[in-house]
Amino acid sequence: MNKTFLYILVVFVAFLTSCSPARHVPQDKYLLNRIRIDSDIKRESEANLRQYLKQTPNSRSFGLFRMRLGIYNMSGRDSAKWINRFFRKIGDPPVIYDEMLTEMSGLEMKRYLGNKGFINAAVEHDVNFRRRKADVHFTVTGNIPYRIRDFSFGIRNDSILNIIQRDSANSLIRRNMLFDTDVLNAERQRITTLLRQHGYWNFNRDNIGFVADSTLNSHEVDVTMMVRRGTRTEADGSVITVPHRQYYVRNIRIFTSYDPIESQRPTSLDSVVHDNYVIYFDERLALRPDLLADNNHIERSARYNELQVDRTYSSFNSLSAIRYVNIRFREIAENSDSLDCMILISPARKQAYSIDIEGTNTTGNFGFATNLAYNHKNLFRGSEFFRVSLRLAHESVTESLSGLLRNSSNEISTETSLNFPKFLFPFLSRDFRHQVRASTEFKVGYNYQIRPDFERTIASAGTRYLWSSKQTRRHIVDLIDINYLHLPRVSDAFRDQYLNSNSILRYSYENQLIVLSSYTLFIGNQAARKQHDNINARIGFESAGNTLYGLANLFSFRKEDNSFTIGGIKFSQYIKTDFDFSYNQYIDRRNNVVYHVGVGVGVPYGNMNVLPFEKRYISGGANSVRGWAVRTLGPGVYKPSSDKIDYMNQSGDIKLNLNLEYRFKMFWLLEGALFADAGNIWTIQAYNTQEGGEFKFNEFYKQLALGYGAGVRFDFTYFLVRVDMGIKAFNPILEGASKWRFNGLNWNDDFAFHFAVGYPF
Repeated sequence: MNKTFLYILVVFVAFLTSCSPARHVPQDKYLLNRIRIDSDIKRESEANLRQYLKQTPNSRSFGLFRMRLGIYNMSGRDSAKWINRFFRKIGDPPVIYDEMLTEMSGLEMKRYLGNKGFINAAVEHDVNFRRRKADVHFTVTGNIPYRIRDFSFGIRNDSILNIIQRDSANSLIRRNMLFDTDVLNAERQRITTLLRQHGYWNFNRDNIGFVADSTLNSHEVDVTMMVRRGTRTEADGSVITVPHRQYYVRNIRIFTSYDPIESQRPTSLDSVVHDNYVIYFDERLALRPDLLADNNHIERSARYNELQVDRTYSSFNSLSAIRYVNIRFREIAENSDSLDCMILISPARKQAYSIDIEGTNTTGNFGFATNLAYNHKNLFRGSEFFRVSLRLAHESVTESLSGLLRNSSNEISTETSLNFPKFLFPFLSRDFRHQVRASTEFKVGYNYQIRPDFERTIASAGTRYLWSSKQTRRHIVDLIDINYLHLPRVSDAFRDQYLNSNSILRYSYENQLIVLSSYTLFIGNQAARKQHDNINARIGFESAGNTLYGLANLFSFRKEDNSFTIGGIKFSQYIKTDFDFSYNQYIDRRNNVVYHVGVGVGVPYGNMNVLPFEKRYISGGANSVRGWAVRTLGPGVYKPSSDKIDYMNQSGDIKLNLNLEYRFKMFWLLEGALFADAGNIWTIQAYNTQEGGEFKFNEFYKQLALGYGAGVRFDFTYFLVRVDMGIKAFNPILEGASKWRFNGLNWNDDFAFHFAVGYPF
């Protein structure tokens, strides 16, 4: 069956590529086939120069197949037929070679290189016409570039000159660097930002200019930075020049009932004064004055600073009770150095209800769920976010649609959370709270699970802190997270088969208490950088049971099976750390390569010699080594006693995932992917029910499972649905040469299909 599938795939690709690519090219025209750029400028890559091409060939998948053009060529010439219109809509029309656009591409590259200092660069091209196709070859010669010999200032304003010179260590302009106008423009923007942080409120980048003297005839340039005087438009329309001055903030007024649609503010407003701020409101003040004061970073009677304005925008925009904020400054009078500040706030709708129905795919198990939620965004007039949710879920316990109703689990859960937009912790000064934009969350929850073999309830409560240190760094601290697991029912068959003879699982399916603290750091912002290389990382550390263990020793708590108990309930003790890293290499707008590493280690000790089952790692499935179905890989070379999924024993304390994925746009909503995966899980110690699962430094690399495959993704902009087919390449539990699965693949054992939402990493 696998040969049939591969045969169909080969035939499909061959069909798309066998059609003449010039089928829809007019007889007297040529298909733009390829563009090659050869340059002797090492610092300017071909990718940089390609940005300035006015015409590019049809995109190729894997750099070989023009799939979208092939789909377009499947259409006939009669555009009235719907099938032809469909193929043309999802495909790409042929790119017709245009001599004028080729000439313009050469001029754009030459202009770009001139801006980079290669003023005498030469760009030539030649075209090879063959079989109604055109291959274009650009030859770029940089010649001797111009460099900056000397950099000086021609600034008459002593205050501005002093500010710039004090910050000269951060200057982007250096002697002997290329005469790069992009760097000069970046320096203009940097200086503008610097001056606006030092009181120059109405200063803009157009006030900065450069004078370049290249009369030395030696490919060297002397550059002088100039600062022009400011301008002001008079009542009669005339424009006069005025000196730049530093401004100071006099009064700060906050309007809490601002409507951005209305051009005029309401004429009748009430007001209160708090910390020298005048706060205006309509009918009722919806936000507490101390909240407004704590989130305003603009200092009254101090010099204007744009950095304070940006921080104020960021702080107010992070509050759930605020929909829109606008900050305006007004010069008090001509020739005055004072400003009045107005902070205009538009409140958000306080309450909201939501009902969602979703499909679920938890670790490969299909199901559906209903979520009902109530949100209040300003519970105590301090932008506190209150949420109550109820979730009803039904899910199969096998990775197949056929088991959705026959072999399934049900879940009822509710959670209540209250989020305060600040640090709630004793002994923190107001200045610290003012400087760090953070939130504190309290939550309680209850989860009731009904599975074929058991019923389980999980009651939880916790306190969490969230804050951002930089734009790309987020921190989460779970100060305390308490989980109580109670099993009111365990079937006799389940108990006899798994629990009576398995100490690992017996601990996991007894009533137990988990009291943990954790810290997680997120680095990166993939959503904001889709068109560039980007790095995303997650680092987490978790510790449980240490405080309870200390108290149990101190007060001699009762023991059961060598484990301390609280009210007859055992508590878990362990440490756990996780590291997840992905690097997205942007090739072009249609192709990228993603590298991923995932490592995790959990160590039980003290009161328990096994991790709680929910904290153990699993391998295989849609986000791991995709040649294996979920929970069918590992630990180590452990081999289940039957062909069925050993749901209980195939879990471990250590995980390692290594993934490489090439993603490419296909046509319409479709994306394609080719991937290679490696990984496995292991136990931290030898367990008699998981023979071969223990991690050993001299053995683990031999036990890495290898897989490869292909996938199709449907990108609906707001969410992505993917289907991946994984194939085993190296199966560590087999013997000898049979571990390598390139020959004699078995459709049932060596292939795995995965349906999931979102990218795997």
